[in-house]
Amino acid sequence: MKVFLENFIEMMAVERAASLNTQIAYKNDLSDFYNFLLKRGTDIKKVDQQIIRLYINEINSKNIKSNTLARKISSIRQFYKFLFQENLIEHNPLNGIENPKLGSPLPKLISEENIYKIIAFTKAMIEKHNRNTRKKYYYQRFLSQLEILYSTGMRVSELLSLRFDQIFDNDSFLTVNGKGGKERIVPLTNDAKIAIKEYLELLAIFYNLDKIVYFYPSKDPSKHISRQHFACELKSIAREAGLDETKISPHVLRHAFASHLLSNGADLRAVQQMLGHSDISTTQIYTHILDEKLKSIIKEKHPLAKKIMI
Repeated sequence: MKVFLENFIEMMAVERAASLNTQIAYKNDLSDFYNFLLKRGTDIKKVDQQIIRLYINEINSKNIKSNTLARKISSIRQFYKFLFQENLIEHNPLNGIENPKLGSPLPKLISEENIYKIIAFTKAMIEKHNRNTRKKYYYQRFLSQLEILYSTGMRVSELLSLRFDQIFDNDSFLTVNGKGGKERIVPLTNDAKIAIKEYLELLAIFYNLDKIVYFYPSKDPSKHISRQHFACELKSIAREAGLDETKISPHVLRHAFASHLLSNGADLRAVQQMLGHSDISTTQIYTHILDEKLKSIIKEKHPLAKKIMI
């Protein structure tokens, strides 16, 4: 199993350009499945549909979320597809096994008011700690991250892995290396540009800018701060600002970017490009916002609005 798994992960990394997080998810899912097989004394090459269904029933009995179950099945499906294509098995036991049907839950949202509240609080803390360079740097770094995320809709992993050479000379745009190695250019707001400029001035106090690669270096100058580190800072500062920390996360900021743009009249395809979605269907989880906006326009602008029931 170990050799098969290593070969499979290598294939996903090289041929499918799977991110490190995706590779880790596959490893974890397939390790869980392998442990199940070990308990039953079943060889990985002799798995049939009955074994697959027993495994699905077992993990389903743990009351895991349907999207987690679907991901685990998908991991096993991709693994056995690989084994079959490599002629390591004669039959793919996942043929005929369907993924659980998932609903389309709406993304968690944070209001524009609460976004501005976090920004205002962070600016106040920067001013408060004006003479404490370390604390000022901490809040200024966070402000630049928040402004970039909210003005571009970048994934937090894309933000934290930014290199200096991804920022254009005029600081009006960022080049983003997205999923699958796809590159896109996103514009920056004036507030984001100001926050970046002030962050760089403080960054130069603690680091030699000629010797660091990443825009947000960790204590080790050769590395960048982690997603977990930023997520903890986000929740901590949100709590300090008087918000419910359980309702905010880095991905909620990405949803806020898309939702607030659309609710203010942006085009769905423009938002798709900025989010880096290869398929418009992925962006269409936000169409409920467009539906509400259209209803609002009809109610406010249509000459027969009072006679139209919406």
